[in-house]
Amino acid sequence: MDLDANAFADRASRLGLLNLQQVQQAWEELGKKGGELEPFLRYVERKGFITPWQSSKIVKGDADGYFLGGYRILYKIASGSFGRVFRAADSTGRVVAIKVLRRKWSEDKKKIELFEREGRVGMTLRHPNIVEILAVNFDRASKQYYIVMEFVEGGNLREILSIRKLLSPAEGMKILEDATAGLAYAFSHGITHRDMKASNILVASQGTAKLVDFGLAEVMENKGEKSNEMDVDRTVDYAGLERATGVSHGDTRSDIFFLGCVTYQMLTGKFPLEMTRSVKMRMAAERFRSLPQLNAEEIKGSPSLYRLVSMMMSLDADKRFQTPVQLLDAVRGVRRDLSTDGTGPKTIFIAEKDERLQDVLREKLKEKGFRVLIAADPRRAFDRFRQQPFDLFIVDTATTGTDGLYTLLQLLKEADAAKSKLTGILMLGQDQAEWKDEVRENPSVRTLIHPVKLKQLLAAIHELLGVVEKDP
Repeated sequence: MDLDANAFADRASRLGLLNLQQVQQAWEELGKKGGELEPFLRYVERKGFITPWQSSKIVKGDADGYFLGGYRILYKIASGSFGRVFRAADSTGRVVAIKVLRRKWSEDKKKIELFEREGRVGMTLRHPNIVEILAVNFDRASKQYYIVMEFVEGGNLREILSIRKLLSPAEGMKILEDATAGLAYAFSHGITHRDMKASNILVASQGTAKLVDFGLAEVMENKGEKSNEMDVDRTVDYAGLERATGVSHGDTRSDIFFLGCVTYQMLTGKFPLEMTRSVKMRMAAERFRSLPQLNAEEIKGSPSLYRLVSMMMSLDADKRFQTPVQLLDAVRGVRRDLSTDGTGPKTIFIAEKDERLQDVLREKLKEKGFRVLIAADPRRAFDRFRQQPFDLFIVDTATTGTDGLYTLLQLLKEADAAKSKLTGILMLGQDQAEWKDEVRENPSVRTLIHPVKLKQLLAAIHELLGVVEKDP
């Protein structure tokens, strides 16, 4: 039966959605009491007395679902197989998001346990890049389980990409840095996410990205616990990756892999894994082993950006960033590269065991405006380059020996495969002069034989990096 304005106002008032003052204000503004419903609805919705979602339910004759645990439900934000998320407000008008467990699971102890676990885990995390969990409760009146969260004004990354298709490198790296900061904080508290995807990254209207839905989070102290059916159903992608790579359940490097897939999607507009609803296919190790080789031309931006995404998505877990903190450091380095558009200071990594020479080289090269990294063990250059590529590798084999030569040769191969520009200077002892044949045909490498004067070294550096030395 169709409602008129008077009947609608009466029903909304009895439900506690409109008060007498608001109804009276509407009659005065419209110039009459009652009449057609449409003008009345337009007025009360425009004034914010009631939401379109609420008015639609009233018209349908729904008598419940407007309040939950003292919160006024305003409208539905999202819906999934496990629960629904609503925008709501408390008695003071503060806006929150409420996640409600679907009624079909409300008597399933396993589902209830998983749902409440999500809330409890979330309440232990307080970080600007993680959506804050405010409460976990059960509403006795409606017999519903719910989680109260901060409301993020904006949208999730999946929604944004469905409209924008892809983001600029600067935008993508800002979101990636925020998401990684959230992961790093959770990891420092012994928690991995286990469900990294675009829809679980919320982007506020001010631009800040926040992680949501730690419902499948792995608490490291409880790795012996068995996952229930809902857990398995929602983590099939992780299970497939772990089957393909042999890593254990809850390995933080799996979060890094799937965050890399999200980053690839942000930068190219494509998702790198084959999309399918088939659980069997999603669990198949071959789905990951057949991951296409990342093409440098698909990732627009600096070479370090390509290197970053490639390393995050490496099928070999040992070649990925090993912790979110390592990844965060690399992301910030890429953002610096993007902000300077390649015009910032060049970075030089030096492998030198002689501490006196370390001090001299560090001081003199910094005076010339270079960013300088030094290690006695040349193999440390591998980790640094994989995390954040540098421009020039200087190795003194007079003190580092064959380890130094091997590291330079391998790094040049890795840089070439990643289409990342790397130059090198090989400083040889007099008894190592024949080693120059190892790099003779590489135009990106210069060889110098001891004793090497600082002027000689600087000339080689400036030539390789294309830097013109300013007159003193």
